[in-house]
Amino acid sequence: MSVTWYFILMVTYVLVSGQNRKETLEGFKWPRWEERTIDCTTQEKEPDQCTLIARNAKIPRDPTKYKCRREEMPVNSRNILAQNSTRLACPIGCESDTKLSVLVKSPQNNHLCQKYYTYGKYRDREEGEWYLWLTEPCRANLTTWCRFKDIPLLNPKIRN
Repeated sequence: MSVTWYFILMVTYVLVSGQNRKETLEGFKWPRWEERTIDCTTQEKEPDQCTLIARNAKIPRDPTKYKCRREEMPVNSRNILAQNSTRLACPIGCESDTKLSVLVKSPQNNHLCQKYYTYGKYRDREEGEWYLWLTEPCRANLTTWCRFKDIPLLNPKIRN
């Protein structure tokens, strides 16, 4: 086969497969990040309550609807120190199909807070809700970011 025919065959393949690719890209969504913070250090708070702060949320979050709960700390092989302890778990208003990014504690130099041992995050699959949690002796503000995939790749206004 000559180089010319090989080139024509490759260009045809790319064009044909590219048309099918457009249908796949129609459903593609870019990620959008929303910050969530639980404020657990403000002095006037009840001991078992933190306040949800959801700055710039696409769907406004009413902090009074997101109440923390006290629950048993799960014990597993990685966290044997959690026996007979409880944690404060606070919902953060991220839909269950979203992903969460890293956790940031504030103040960052609080040596009483150790990620995975005295604070963390988990998804309650039955409720479809993400929670940030703390256990004694940690008392801090925790921040994470929810990733929503809802920005379309192709803007309908500029499509031909």
